[in-house]
This record gives sequence, structure tokens and C-alpha cells, in this order.
Amino acid sequence: MTRVLAAVLATALLGVAPAGAPVAPASSAPAVAAPPQPATVQPARAHWAVQGADDETQRLIDRGLMMLYAFDVGEARIAFADALKRAPDLALAYWGAAEADTIDINLPQTGAGDRRGADAVAEGRRHLAHASETERALVDAIAKRYGPGTKKERFTRYADALSAWTKTHRDDPNVLTVTAYAIWNAEDAFFDGHDAITPKVKEMLADLDDALKLEPTNLGAHHLRIHLLEELRRAHEAVSDADALSSYGYPPGTSHLPHMAGHIWARVGEYARLVDDNERAVANDKVWFAQGDGAGQHYMRNYHDHDVDFVLYGLTTVGRNDEARAFAKNEDASMQLKVALRLHDTVRAAELAKGGSTFGDGDVTVGSALAQGAAALAKHDDAARAAAYARAYNATKNNLPGDPKNWWPTPIGEGYGAALLALGKASDAETVFGAELKRFPNDPHLEWGLAEALKAQGKDDAAPRAAYKAHWKGSRDLTLADLG
Repeated sequence: MTRVLAAVLATALLGVAPAGAPVAPASSAPAVAAPPQPATVQPARAHWAVQGADDETQRLIDRGLMMLYAFDVGEARIAFADALKRAPDLALAYWGAAEADTIDINLPQTGAGDRRGADAVAEGRRHLAHASETERALVDAIAKRYGPGTKKERFTRYADALSAWTKTHRDDPNVLTVTAYAIWNAEDAFFDGHDAITPKVKEMLADLDDALKLEPTNLGAHHLRIHLLEELRRAHEAVSDADALSSYGYPPGTSHLPHMAGHIWARVGEYARLVDDNERAVANDKVWFAQGDGAGQHYMRNYHDHDVDFVLYGLTTVGRNDEARAFAKNEDASMQLKVALRLHDTVRAAELAKGGSTFGDGDVTVGSALAQGAAALAKHDDAARAAAYARAYNATKNNLPGDPKNWWPTPIGEGYGAALLALGKASDAETVFGAELKRFPNDPHLEWGLAEALKAQGKDDAAPRAAYKAHWKGSRDLTLADLG
């Protein structure tokens, strides 16, 4: 890594302006064509039967439910509002409008959402005369989420109310599924002090498993089960959920569902599938955004870069680097910068950073350590580089989903192993590469690093070397300079 690239990495992670480097105009590229649907595609489906609803009202309820499960909660609100225009007494639609500002586990609460949800609940409680017993239970439960108290108190009351209901009512897959989401948002930790899962986590798993027994195609249950099992370090148990979400054809606005399969493919080393499913997600986004910029499109822009990250992560992991560069050209400059950093492309990275492109690491400690590691490498200070990577590695190694998926442009475990290897600490490098391969199998960068660490110690490197050759799709072999 040159001094210029070290400065670029500092710019990307910390927002420090680099010196030098000419500016080149950004390349133009044709729009990405939508990839083909799976060979056995079936339309994705979400359904919550409403007694007495006409066909169009039922369609709108089902659309709202699908958008809830796809975390396109902006579009979910639109669908439920349209249903209420047709059926003002429809209690499930009032609950759905409030749930739209609750279900997204990544952003379950905002000030605006609290106000919207409270209004929906208040209106819903005025329209319970003809509601079913289940609808009444849902509206009463979510009213507790929008009541007084701290976020923790309100979400816990909601989860507890739904849990009380599902103890004796386990015949509705959607109620079981939304109960699991409510519990997730109320819990602070999934493991107890002895590394065992908590009773509430067991309840979530039971709710999702029972929901899928009742309705094997339930999109929301598959979605949350992937998140939960990944957090529990049991991703292999969610392969069936990833297979399910990967198999469906999706309407625009639901890109987060095919994307979610990629979480599992990353954990089990299926990088081609990770790329394919997230290319479909990106294509879905582009069709959705072309339809307008309403609440649904606006909300899904929160997730678009995440889909792109997964495509580029998968491509660069296995060495399909030209494809990664071409794909990134259809996105903003920050994505092109990420690819340039991952591929150690000094000139291109400097051009992009000079033009003002940056990307956030999301963790100041990690970002500082990576920038310090880059600066140390530029000064040929292997000891300082290894120490900087050690700080970043220790901050993330037990933090799922962690490295490298969330830090693919500057993979921390891989970089730490490479720094140790450069320092002559082959045994320590072997330990790091081996640990990373347990979390992210079939990664050829890690396999090559492990083989080199074994070779440096005079140990048998045949198995990781063969695995590297099987998984690497690059046009040339890796070198130590390519790692990290």
C-alpha cells in the first residue's frame, strides 16, 4: 500500500482530506439489466385473511403485510391507508399502520413514527365494534407500544401483550410472526451470562418455527429467522430459510427479502448465490425507484446500498474483480471507492477520494484502527500495523455480523492475519486465518492466507491450498499485498 492509498483509507473512514492525486472524470455505464428469475420461481405471497373484505381490500391488506415483512414500511403505510379508504372499520389496517413504525428491527422507532402510530392506534380503537377477537388483541397490544414510558418500557409492554395472547392462541402464523418481531425489539441481549440463549429467544424461535409449520411460505418468519439464527451463530440452521427467500419472484419494493438470503450465503460460503440474490435485490430497487419517489421508494433507499455492498463483497471475495468494477460504476462514487480500496487500486481510489467520496465505517474505534494500520503500512512499520489491526480485530471478532461482511472493503480479520504474517508471526497468523474461516468458510483470501501461514512454519498446507484453488476465480494468484 502506498502513502497515497493510506491517505485515501483515512479519508474514506475518517473524512480526512488526502493530498495529491489527479482527478479523473467518472465513467459512464449502461443501466444494469435485471438478472433472470430463479428457474423454479414462484411469486412471493403474503396473506392475512380479513372476514368480509372484498377482493380489492383483501389485496391491499396482503400488500401491506408483504411490505411489512420486506421492511418497506413506507409502502406498507400506503397500502393500509388505501384499505381504510375502502373499509374505514377495518381494525387490522389500523394495526398495520401502527406496526409499520414498529416492525423494522433496524429502525423500529422514530419521532415521526411515534406520532403516526399513536394516531393510527387512537383511530383504530374507535373502530373496534365489528373487529374480530384477534384484531382487538392486536390493536390493544400495539396501543401499549405507543403509550407513555421509555422506548424499552413501551416495546416490552407490546411484546408481553402479544406473548400473553400467543400462549393460548397459536393457530395464526402472522400473529406468531409479528410476536417474534415484537420480542426482538424488546430484548437487549440474546445470551445470558453463561452463553446460553435466553427464554425470550427460545420463545422467538418457537413462534417462528410454529408459524412456518402453519404457513411454510411465510416471508416474515423466514426473514426474522435468518436474522435470529445469524445472531445466535447458528446460520447453517437457516439455510432452508435462505433457500425459500431465494426461490421467489418479488414485486418492486421488496428487495430486502432476496437480499436476506445473502446473509446466510455469506455465513456458509456460498458466494455465487450471495451475488445472484443481491443482484436481484439491486435490480428490484432500480425498478422500484423508477416508479417514483413516494414514501415506499424513499424508505427503501435506506437499504439499497446494503444490497450493493453484498454484491461487491461477494464478487471481490472470489476474485471476480472486473465484474465488481463494472457493477460499481452503476452506483455512486462511494461504492466505486470501496471497490478500489478492496482491490488496492491506488490510482482509482485517490481519484475518487480527491473528488470528495467517502464512506462511513460505522465504528469510530474500528475506523481509526484501520486508518492507523494503513498509515503504518505506508511507513513499512509492520509492528505498528499489526497492533492497529489487533485493536480493530478485537473490537469486531465477537460482534456479529462483524467482519468481513460489514467491512468488506478493508476486511479486518484477513488484514490482521496478513499483518501478522508480514511480521513473521506465522503461528499467530494461522490462528487468525483459521478462526475467520470458521466464521466465513470458503473465502479464498482466508484460505490462501492460512496456506501461507502453514507453509511459513513448514507445516502441511495442502488442504487450504487446494480449497483456495477451488474457490478462487481471479485472473492471477493472490499475494500477501492483496490481503486486508
